[in-house]
Amino acid sequence: MIHQCFYKEGQDLFQEEPYEGFGLEPEVNSALYDNCPELETSFNRLQLTEYASFLWNWRNNKNLKWLGSTSHRQLDKFKFKFHSVAQVENLLKDHDIIAWGEYQLCNKIGMPITLKTQAKVCHPGLNEFMDLVFSKFDMKVPEAWSSKTSGFFANYWVMTQSRFDDFMSFSWPMVEWALKNVKDTDYYKTQISYGTVGPEKCVGYFMERLFIVWYLSRGYEPFNPSKPEPLLHNTFEI
Repeated sequence: MIHQCFYKEGQDLFQEEPYEGFGLEPEVNSALYDNCPELETSFNRLQLTEYASFLWNWRNNKNLKWLGSTSHRQLDKFKFKFHSVAQVENLLKDHDIIAWGEYQLCNKIGMPITLKTQAKVCHPGLNEFMDLVFSKFDMKVPEAWSSKTSGFFANYWVMTQSRFDDFMSFSWPMVEWALKNVKDTDYYKTQISYGTVGPEKCVGYFMERLFIVWYLSRGYEPFNPSKPEPLLHNTFEI
């Protein structure tokens, strides 16, 4: 099952397997709060974005062999779609993690930029926030964060249950800390003044990159069944 996250009725959803809609608001998902009291506040739901579905599945779907995540905007971002459960399961025979939200990061003249530079340009203060959160758990952001020029974004992935459990055990303590403390950080205040992206998804931007940090830290290599997309940024920084 690949949960396709959405916020309101009428958003484009795939109607066939292996996809199943997952509402991120109680108006479109009556089971949203099951074993997830954290999702009862609108602040947390907005901050978590798709991670709300991860948390729900981690606590309510322990017996799945595999699990996937995508959004109602999948085809707007990447021209890729699975066509059957068998297609997914055949790939999982050889790959524990499948991901198709891969970007090759570039500046506006097409020169590569690193994951760290992309975070700095798109979300001022995010790198410092990541360092802060990791320090609370006696961890450091991996060195590859400052050198790699591609990564899997958008929370578009499929994983075996064991890999998903590992990802959640790695990420949830940090995400939980971020939810409770983000308002007191310069990162949150910077987003308020930055203008183009508001503070309501600060934790979401952090969480999106936690997936990258997780697989880099573990030495995992997600398999991409599609082609990476170039992602140009309005900067000359390299």
